[in-house]
Amino acid sequence: MFRKLLPLIFLIIYTNFVSAQNGLYVPAQEWPVKISDGWFTAKTISFGPFSTSSRKNGIADAAAVSFIKDPSNPFNIRVSGKDENVLIQVIQAAHIAFSGHSLPSFLDNMPATALFSYILINGTKNEPLKRWEMILKDVTYLELNENKPAGVLRSEDDEVRITAHNRFGAKNSYENLCYEFHIRRQVVAAVVTGAQPRVWVSAEMEGKSLQPVLAAAIGALLVR
Repeated sequence: MFRKLLPLIFLIIYTNFVSAQNGLYVPAQEWPVKISDGWFTAKTISFGPFSTSSRKNGIADAAAVSFIKDPSNPFNIRVSGKDENVLIQVIQAAHIAFSGHSLPSFLDNMPATALFSYILINGTKNEPLKRWEMILKDVTYLELNENKPAGVLRSEDDEVRITAHNRFGAKNSYENLCYEFHIRRQVVAAVVTGAQPRVWVSAEMEGKSLQPVLAAAIGALLVR
């Protein structure tokens, strides 16, 4: 019985973010998520003050991802807000394609054939010359149970670590997969993907230049 209540208990706790490393709570806002997918319209998702465009297959800016020679399953979307309209390109590629990249050890130690999801985020209005990239690996059940590192969101100057867990679902499952975004051991955003998505963003991100970057990354995960 208690095991069945764990996802509900965790959901109640999640009204505030908790850092797995140091137990600090951070005020969070849950952004309402709405999926629009009608008979005659393409699927779009709105979350808080942001929304995605419909998915378009293919690469929109080939030069930006030219270092990846054999990209697979490419698509692109835009995430827009009050003052933002950000291009996001999503592809899959083998680890070996990133041989020229400096990667965190949990990514770099993966086999050369391991598939990574690569998400390129064009500069936002606040940071028009700065590009961000998000690199994610597939996570195992054990890693999800322990909220292990799953990827990184970074620019030339900044880095946000990403973990993944299944605490909203059953143990040893991919049910209700949740990604958390961490800065200096503090959770600043989270997203549950799947049929019933949910989004939280730290109140401390309000008005910060990182907020639209996090929104772009969340949008990519919601439509993947």
